[in-house]
Amino acid sequence: MQEKIVQTKICKQCNSNFDITDKDLEFYDKFSPNFNGEKFEIPVPSLCSGCREQSRLLWRNERKLYKRVCDATWKAIISVYSPDKINKVYNQNEWWSDKWDAIDYWVEFDFNKSFFKQFKELFDQVPQQNLVWSNNENSSFCHLVAENKNCYLISESSNNEDCLYWYWLQKSEDCVDCSFMNWSSRCYESINCINCFNCIF
Repeated sequence: MQEKIVQTKICKQCNSNFDITDKDLEFYDKFSPNFNGEKFEIPVPSLCSGCREQSRLLWRNERKLYKRVCDATWKAIISVYSPDKINKVYNQNEWWSDKWDAIDYWVEFDFNKSFFKQFKELFDQVPQQNLVWSNNENSSFCHLVAENKNCYLISESSNNEDCLYWYWLQKSEDCVDCSFMNWSSRCYESINCINCFNCIF
């Protein structure tokens, strides 16, 4: 069944027109939460889908790293959070340790205040990981990675060895300045390659 346009709005950010359909309203109604028998309606968006995606991605810093100190040990660390941010940031060992308990940061939800304001207040208090990674060897300057060895400034990547300056690299080795690569070796400035060897540009 075709969706019916119920309303056309102007995006508050880019001033483009976007439609609200009957299916959109059904979705918002379905996911509007109930608390103590009272339904809290999710409002229709004031931004177009492109600007909403842009807002969501603002939270996701994948490649810019900063020097700052760990708020648990006061030792120098590398982090995706810049030193001017008020967030508490712990290095990996401290964040995964039992030295702190996330439950200690719980707060009652106040229905008289904005959800997003309360979420930000909570987010600013709860310690964050300096970088997201796991089981890496000699790959300290990498974020959103796992199972890498001797890698430098790569992100969204796993199971690689001797690689640098990458985005989205999987199961590759001896590669530099590439993106979206899988099962490749000895490549330079290549994009969207699978099972490649000794390839450049």
